[in-house]
Amino acid sequence: MKWLAVKKFLKKAWVWTKTHWWLPLLVLLGIVGLLLFALTRNSAFLSSVMDAYKNSRESYKKEVDALNEIHSREVEKRNQVLEEYNKNVKRLEEEHNSRDDELDSKKKKELKKLIEESYNDPEKLAKELARLYGMENG
Repeated sequence: MKWLAVKKFLKKAWVWTKTHWWLPLLVLLGIVGLLLFALTRNSAFLSSVMDAYKNSRESYKKEVDALNEIHSREVEKRNQVLEEYNKNVKRLEEEHNSRDDELDSKKKKELKKLIEESYNDPEKLAKELARLYGMENG
């Protein structure tokens, strides 16, 4: 039964507040004004609050600067590692290409020699070509 009474009271209070909204607002502004008056009357308290705010702001700025500096160092290190990686990949690709060229020229020489040796024997030439290119079972 009490819950119903509380619910009824809250609904009536809400309707009253919606109708007379300016009165609670005026009371709230008065309370805020009194608190500000009490705080500013004692200027030592207000100056200590402002000093604390200033110190916290400076501390925040120092932390943000330190984080930005750390981030820039990490980005620089990452870029250096990435650049070194790209150089190594390029060097390895060049080495691989030169090895492929060497192998190709070796295979060409071997093929030329094979053709010259087996010119008159096509069956032997076919077997040697299959062996050379890995098609022995086909």
